[in-house]
Amino acid sequence: MDVSTCAPATPVAGGSLQITVVADSDFVIQLTPAATPLTEKTTNATPKRARVVQFRVLRDVLVKSSAFFQTILASRPNLANVTFENKGNGFGYALEIWLRALHNGAHMLPNNLKATHIERAWVAIGVGEQFGFAPHHIDKIKPWFLECYQIALSNGGLTPFVACCLAFPCSVFDHAEGFMKLTKYLAYHTNGSIFTHNPSSFHALNQDARILDGPLTTARAHIQSILDKELNFALDKLHQATCSCRKETAFDYEDTLRALDCWPIDRAVQKYPLAEIIDELDKFEFTPKASKCDSGACAHDFKNSVNIAIRKAKFAFDGLCLDCMERSGIDHVDSQTRQAFLEKNSPFKGCWDIDCRYGHGRASWYYSWMGPSSVRRDILNQYREEKKALGITKGGRRSRRGARAKDNAGQSTARLAPMSTKTQSPGGAANKVIGKENNNHDHKYDHDADDDDEFFDAEDASLEDHAVTDDADVLDHDAVN
Repeated sequence: MDVSTCAPATPVAGGSLQITVVADSDFVIQLTPAATPLTEKTTNATPKRARVVQFRVLRDVLVKSSAFFQTILASRPNLANVTFENKGNGFGYALEIWLRALHNGAHMLPNNLKATHIERAWVAIGVGEQFGFAPHHIDKIKPWFLECYQIALSNGGLTPFVACCLAFPCSVFDHAEGFMKLTKYLAYHTNGSIFTHNPSSFHALNQDARILDGPLTTARAHIQSILDKELNFALDKLHQATCSCRKETAFDYEDTLRALDCWPIDRAVQKYPLAEIIDELDKFEFTPKASKCDSGACAHDFKNSVNIAIRKAKFAFDGLCLDCMERSGIDHVDSQTRQAFLEKNSPFKGCWDIDCRYGHGRASWYYSWMGPSSVRRDILNQYREEKKALGITKGGRRSRRGARAKDNAGQSTARLAPMSTKTQSPGGAANKVIGKENNNHDHKYDHDADDDDEFFDAEDASLEDHAVTDDADVLDHDAVN
């Protein structure tokens, strides 16, 4: 390896700092200090002097990698250098990463360019867009970002702040696994309506990052509705009873939930993230005072009902899927027939993660949708019609990994439906084909996660099928894995 490819910065005449990206350079990109002087802290006896930084690069690489530089150099073919203002806050650092990665590859970055601050991921995106390197060549620095991602999660673990800062960069760098993980975490572990935080000075990125707010807000509302619905099941059963002890039991049940500060749910979510509410519900213990109940409603297993609410809520949402978002983008409708678009975005044998790099259920598909809502509605309507044609109705609620089956002894055993073709591992075209072939023996909708369709169409006034099973035993004792 030519050591000049990673040569350190060298001071030159006039106090400039010269960074040789390639030894046989024929062009210079120069950064001058920011027009507005940086405010120095009063504790600094000698203010630091901002330097002029020069990057020695290849003209051909710039033209090939950036329409921005292509326009500049096409109009002035004899231009030997170009000067830009250094906007500070990692601007020069990010530009050096881009230039070195474009010329020599991200694996050749020196140690001083290793990511140590989350802010630098945003700055790298902003600099890349400003100079025309992104989004077309974002993959050139993706290895650098993946290291930034791992360092952020290793130093202190995953926190709401880390997730808010890294979710949008994960989408830009097409880090599907990280994006799904962080968006799921945000839905369960944050409050409020803003799910991203831009720690950089590139404020224009905020508008792009806000695309996460709508899907995650509605996904969180979906999880909340599941908790509310399941916790209300025991109350509904008591309201339908005729025994004289039903009122006291209902009051005591709600009072126990209130003691955990988890009821009503709509009030609890204003104070705590869903994950904290779910953790508190795990402490629920309640025994009705009624020793004899004429209707039997007060002998209901309330602990089991709460446990089911916990399990269903925990598995209600897998996070947003970059592949579903990309496939369902509005731009795609114009470049293909409507039927082809529907086929690409429709489930296969009840699987909603076909052609996705990481497995997920229907909720992730729904909230990752970036296309027209009318098309999504058509897909869901067709899906329901196919279920009806196969005799699959909304009776008891099945678990998201398959229905319960009876063994030879008549005991209930949880039958796990085969996981989707690319669950938790990247997949290629060969895996997708093999996965479809292997699924042919399965029931067409065994992978369906949830028989309650209504929450997927909150904005669709035409959907009126909100019926719930009256079979309390099925509803309360079905396995939710």
